[in-house]
Amino acid sequence: MAPIATTAELRKSGISAREVLRHCTPAGSWQRLLPGVVLTTPSPATRLDRLRAVLSFAGPSSVITGADALVRQGAALPLPRHIHVLAGSNVRRANPWILLERTTRPPAVVERHGLRLAGAARAALDLARRELNPRAIAEILDAVVSARLCTPAELREELRVSSRRGTALVRQALCHLYPT
Repeated sequence: MAPIATTAELRKSGISAREVLRHCTPAGSWQRLLPGVVLTTPSPATRLDRLRAVLSFAGPSSVITGADALVRQGAALPLPRHIHVLAGSNVRRANPWILLERTTRPPAVVERHGLRLAGAARAALDLARRELNPRAIAEILDAVVSARLCTPAELREELRVSSRRGTALVRQALCHLYPT
């Protein structure tokens, strides 16, 4: 059994709803990480467990983006408390430690550790456009280019095709760091 499972998957494998509830009590050996998503081990959830739980919670079309996607691909960036996930425009789920962003333009997906991650250019822009500090934006863009996850040209192209919302500081930083 996978360490992260939905309650529907557990019931499909023959475990009753009552047994799932019993395992998820404070005295039980499992943990409910999100509504309908269970960690089937007694150990504390790791960041990887949480990422897998978020993908199960947000649905089959969801993709991890932002700092988590970039770190899993090799960038040296700090991880925020929340997990940023992209999902289809019809997804209506919420949780305090998930930043769920609905999108009509799904990103290219990179598979790492069994996770669906947004490509580096998209993940970098998703992270940078939520940042208000110009220095932090420059650090994000520089970390991605320095790790050779994408080129400045790929970042410019992603900016060109993406929504303009929240990108003014990102555009300025990109022009300043990598003039054409």
